Amino acid sequence: MVVVKLTYFGVRGRAEPIRYMLHMEGLEFEDKRISSEEWKELKPTTKFGGLPLLEVNGKVLAQSQAIYRHVANMHGFFPENPWDKATVDSICEKQAEFLLEVQKAAFEKDEKKKEELKQKLINESSKTHLAHLEKCLEENNGGKGWFVGDKISLADVQVFFLLHDQYPALALGEEVGTKTFLEGFDLLKDFVDRFKAEPKVADWLNKRPVSPY
Repeated sequence: MVVVKLTYFGVRGRAEPIRYMLHMEGLEFEDKRISSEEWKELKPTTKFGGLPLLEVNGKVLAQSQAIYRHVANMHGFFPENPWDKATVDSICEKQAEFLLEVQKAAFEKDEKKKEELKQKLINESSKTHLAHLEKCLEENNGGKGWFVGDKISLADVQVFFLLHDQYPALALGEEVGTKTFLEGFDLLKDFVDRFKAEPKVADWLNKRPVSPY
């Protein structure tokens, strides 16, 4: 029996794509959510001083991107074809660029600069990022399915996580699932609905703990 434990803070954050994949695969795992006080004790014992951590049968893997790829490789969220696999990687890198900009704006401590970053994100750069992602989606089956191939991959998980969870909460301060920012990007809007309707995704969304982001 495989024993899996995922350790992260009490938010969706970088651990949520991992939670999505594990739930979609139907794997039982310990979803350990720690407080800031617990983190102070745990941090010195970690390899790189960061979370999330994935523990599988006593072996611990650090760094979110490494964990995403490991889970994707182990549980069918990467295509077998090398070119398609690289395409998934490229879309994930694009998602990471977009997400980093969202996070920089959301967590900027200087209030004036924070507002400037958010306005630039909302009114300018987000539209460029969304156009790039929609073009990627359209290139596969006219945008009516998934980003690469005929089944859900890590690219779909990552983009859904950004569009459904992180952008609404961090950039707009709105509820997850808000899609007003997707006006004019109909393929992405339909993609979010399609992914959200997957039975195991819907089940996770219904029962996951409420958190600010």
